[in-house]
Amino acid sequence: MRVLTIFNLKYILIFFSFFFINSIHSQNKDFVLVLDAGHGGHDSGARGPYANEKDVTLSLVKKIGALIENNNKDVKVIYTRTTDEFIPLMTRANIANKNKANLFISIHCNSSSKSAPYGTETFVLGTHRNQDNFDVAKRENEVVYMEKDYKTTYEDFDPSSPESMIGLTLMQNTYLENSLKIASYVENNFIKENRLSRGVKQAGFLVLVQTAMPAILIETGFISNYQEGQYLASEDGQNTIAKNIYDAFISYKKAFDEKSGKENSAKETINIAENLPVDTDTFYKVQFLSSFSKYTPNSSQLRGLKDIEIIKYKGKYIYYSGSSNLKSDAELNQNLAKEAGFNNATIVKHIEKENLNDEYYTIELFLSPKKYKEKDSIFKGLNNIVRQKSNNIYIYTTGKVNNYVSAKRLLENIKKLGFSDAVISRVSA
Repeated sequence: MRVLTIFNLKYILIFFSFFFINSIHSQNKDFVLVLDAGHGGHDSGARGPYANEKDVTLSLVKKIGALIENNNKDVKVIYTRTTDEFIPLMTRANIANKNKANLFISIHCNSSSKSAPYGTETFVLGTHRNQDNFDVAKRENEVVYMEKDYKTTYEDFDPSSPESMIGLTLMQNTYLENSLKIASYVENNFIKENRLSRGVKQAGFLVLVQTAMPAILIETGFISNYQEGQYLASEDGQNTIAKNIYDAFISYKKAFDEKSGKENSAKETINIAENLPVDTDTFYKVQFLSSFSKYTPNSSQLRGLKDIEIIKYKGKYIYYSGSSNLKSDAELNQNLAKEAGFNNATIVKHIEKENLNDEYYTIELFLSPKKYKEKDSIFKGLNNIVRQKSNNIYIYTTGKVNNYVSAKRLLENIKKLGFSDAVISRVSA
């Protein structure tokens, strides 16, 4: 069996040993981070309904870099690209090595031939543990075909062959522990943001092979998924993802500084990071109506109220108005509801990011006496349509999330598809 022969194994061992010794002597220098925006130029990466991978990754890298540069004076950030240009995989790793980087982070977006898959995953270099991991690495590694003289540069490397990576993945074992540490921080922060985490995984990514430092590749979500693709392309979505990765870096940097005897510097950096604006997830709303009748926010019955939200629960539609972190605002909204004729309006507390246990949120698209099939044109752009029958009426729903923030995001995207009367529905698991 023949494996990758891009480099002579003896020389790469010497190279890694030399770099490792040098890195010990340079621990007192500034922390060097290399941020790598995947793809670029004529390599668009994965294509989604809202954006191309190369554009999302570049935007994310710039946002992450800005957060780090503005809040950490002892960190030097180096970018493999800051414009829409094509950078060969080997060049990306060489940039990190030449600058004696302490950490390498490569940003990507995942993709699937099916529109349903979604979620994040962070990879460290290693052998492919399953077919899914191999497929992700294979797609990213096939970028080599876009490079000039790739046959000479990469010799016998075949992205379709799992055996091609085995020889060189041994080189990154020196940095595996720290790579897994930063990868775990990233995925844990995605989980805190109530995104689906597909976990920390190992696979053979060429861009990680030659890096002589802890290195990770982050798949920030499926750009091929209609809802997640829109989130990845949006300003709010990118800001949140950038903050998640930034916070992971801060946690990693703190551990790095403590090990290097730089506790004071780490504490100062952490405090700065903690002082960045963070949205609370607790809101006060006014529940003013519970009814089996379904009204739209513009219905005459709801006149005089603002910021109306509707949640269907146990067959009834629960109507809320206003949403604020301040109790005083909620009291004003309660008075408005009572003035509008809803004398039983009450203030309720909503923890928007609280995960449900025995229940989940879905989106009720519409009610109809007509029986539709999932593949009918009316559901274009949607997957996993659920049809239920109740009193000769069909109820059509889609999606399944376990917190209200995700449900609101899903509802917003679905309304853009034309389902203007769609509402959030809370159901038993």
